[in-house]
Amino acid sequence: MILKEFFDYYFGVVDPEVLEIYKGLVPDAPDLAAAYADLFSRNDEKAIAFLLEFHNATARLKEENPGQAILFNVNHNICFPFFVNYIWQAISDDDREKVYQATEKRDLDAIIDQLREDRNLRNWFRREIGSHLCQEDLFTLNEIIALQNFSSGGESSFLTFVYPRVQKMQGRVLDAGCGAGFATLVMSQYLQVFAVDACKARLERAMALSGMMKKGEKRIFPRVVQLIQDELGTIDVECQFPGADTLLAGSSQEVTFTEGSIAGLPYPDGFFSCINCLDVLEHTFEPEKIVQEFARVLQPGGSVFITAPTRYGEVEQRIWESIEGTLFPAMLHMHHFDPQSLTEMFNRNGFEEEQIIPFDFMDWDSFLDIADRSPAQELADELRAHPFDKVALQLFAVYKKR
Repeated sequence: MILKEFFDYYFGVVDPEVLEIYKGLVPDAPDLAAAYADLFSRNDEKAIAFLLEFHNATARLKEENPGQAILFNVNHNICFPFFVNYIWQAISDDDREKVYQATEKRDLDAIIDQLREDRNLRNWFRREIGSHLCQEDLFTLNEIIALQNFSSGGESSFLTFVYPRVQKMQGRVLDAGCGAGFATLVMSQYLQVFAVDACKARLERAMALSGMMKKGEKRIFPRVVQLIQDELGTIDVECQFPGADTLLAGSSQEVTFTEGSIAGLPYPDGFFSCINCLDVLEHTFEPEKIVQEFARVLQPGGSVFITAPTRYGEVEQRIWESIEGTLFPAMLHMHHFDPQSLTEMFNRNGFEEEQIIPFDFMDWDSFLDIADRSPAQELADELRAHPFDKVALQLFAVYKKR
């Protein structure tokens, strides 16, 4: 895990008053960075109680002092040099030479300073260097990204589209890319859940919450629900969350957690009756291999629930990337889909479309407004050539195995 390395860096550069906030969450720790890395790597009740306090404290810090908060992909944030240093170790000698030539500097600290100040250089860096990271590097970076929020991002989609369905189902479900385990815990009221995620920090969170529920300890879950609602509210996601008592109304069934990639699932053929995979495919290098795995482990007639960003979601992402000058693709998205390409991929692998629902709409004026702020004006020109009323940035789809 990269967490100890990150916390050693972060606690060494934050202002003294900010450091005191973090010390207050783990009093008397002889090695603060080691204590934090340990707590993010555990799945006991003490770790969950700490995580809730940590995310509430960091939410306040992001509001009051964002430059000192833990943020990813933000050039004026104190964490920025850590990510540049990380990618510098991961890239090839040829890529480093490209950076030397682009910046006309050979000293990494001077390169970092130039990247901080030059948006065009950051955009170049993202396109020519940052976009070439391998899947393992993305998994590693996600351990740091997981420090920013307790939520995984797909909770509102799950409640809107999947939750009403699973209440009527039986059998075994695969939660593919389970994140912090919100959907896993809710589905365990109705189904036997097998949850897989490549991000250890988030998986430990999910395991801790599941362990508490197994012992009948559900009092902390309302705090988790409220924290997720608060976090989603900061990114303008509107969703009506049922109360914790409703979400956990049943008797929790067994949950099995596995750390790893969903491109190679450790389950026998035809093992699952359904698969939940929300906000995941776009982060993977080879989504078709994942769909092939889904086809293998799913029973005939079983369903896969999918959310994925659309082509217009891609355009919006590229616009924001260029406006902000991000080093890494925004949200670490590798792929985007339209209804036809998503369905064709599933069709090739033995599925038939049951339903596709576009959601997260944006109107023309809003889209053009952000496009006009981008330094990459070809995007705005492309949009003006094809005006629209409104478009969906995301898709929810259900595919049934033939």
